[in-house]
Amino acid sequence: MFYFANVTFANIYRKPTFHSEVDTQVLLWEKLEFLEKISPFLRIRTEDQYEGWIEEHQVAVSSEPKTEWHLVSSLTENLYTQPDVNSQVIRKVGAGTRLPVLEKRGEWYKVILPDEQQAYIAASAFSNLPALNRKNLISVAERFLGVPYIWGGKTAFGFDCSGLLQLAYKLLGKEIRRDAWMQFEDSKPVSKNPADAQPGDLYFFSEDGQKITHVAIALGNKKFIHARGMVQINSLDESEPDFMADLLKNFVEVRTFF
Repeated sequence: MFYFANVTFANIYRKPTFHSEVDTQVLLWEKLEFLEKISPFLRIRTEDQYEGWIEEHQVAVSSEPKTEWHLVSSLTENLYTQPDVNSQVIRKVGAGTRLPVLEKRGEWYKVILPDEQQAYIAASAFSNLPALNRKNLISVAERFLGVPYIWGGKTAFGFDCSGLLQLAYKLLGKEIRRDAWMQFEDSKPVSKNPADAQPGDLYFFSEDGQKITHVAIALGNKKFIHARGMVQINSLDESEPDFMADLLKNFVEVRTFF
């Protein structure tokens, strides 16, 4: 038996209290390694190796279904009690959630949840993963324009900067680590000049000149897409109306996963 997130998404707190800082999130069906309990919180280790605290009622203990798993690619979807949009909604899911599929019924998939409830989701929620390339990385990220910034967020319901990057790559079939400084470490150096970035490269920034604190996806001509306030497009070009002076000041390096 394993521990799994049993809600659309759950916050992972630094301490066993809702007043603590949120470090990251987990999605429905993410496997959690149990470490200890201080009721009503469980200390767990996430699939991407974060340790923190989750509220115990957002977790279910279950066996891992031996069936085909599908990755949700649409931004958000409802899970229904019946293959009918007029039936009761029992969960919402966002892009990047993996669901175990029991069977297909016409335009619906029957899935199972960690608490053993069964539910239905529209078949249109799933699609073949696009090829991993620069153009598709930008296209996937642009689908999230306008989604609000949430500290620790990594879902279509709210992102921080590195959460946006992690999910965009996940929807292209590539797993990358969670934080901006980790993504900086794992990517390849390109240039110290922001003008050298190709579309699909990454801009990294540091507020103190040491630890990486922000990441963005380059669009070309010094424009980039990132999560700050919301997912939006800005520029490092002083002549552009969407220029961000503080980010130019904090710019560190262009890097890439390509």
